[in-house]
Amino acid sequence: MKTNLRILSLAAALCVGLFTANAADTHANKATPKGGRLLDKTEPHAEFVVEKDRTVTINFYTGEMKPVAVTTQTVMVQADAKDGKAKLEFEKKGDSLVSKTKLPEGEGYNVVVQFKQTADAKPMNIRFKLDLHTCGECKRAEYACICGH
Repeated sequence: MKTNLRILSLAAALCVGLFTANAADTHANKATPKGGRLLDKTEPHAEFVVEKDRTVTINFYTGEMKPVAVTTQTVMVQADAKDGKAKLEFEKKGDSLVSKTKLPEGEGYNVVVQFKQTADAKPMNIRFKLDLHTCGECKRAEYACICGH
């Protein structure tokens, strides 16, 4: 009987732990100054913004969301669209990095952002689904939604 109670207690604790971990994984994205998606695992934090002409702009911010100029950071984006994969390379323009080419037509495809702090640094890959339609709640593009739904 004691063994059954211990097993039941352990199972209940594991379920609570799994629920808490899943709840933490579904947190909303943070709002960014230019309405893009914050890649908060980068340092400084990078903001991924799809412009109206389908080019991509990467802006950098401190933890307090104060702008940071581009220094040694490099970014490459790979879009896995229905028509095939497209690689976007970036160039420095002002305090941002701007893609030299446009994203493929359509939406709902996966994007991989490869971020490097310096030329010698190990690349960090950040993946997400590119949904450009507007969220009904926060009125931002779905890829940058801050509602957490």
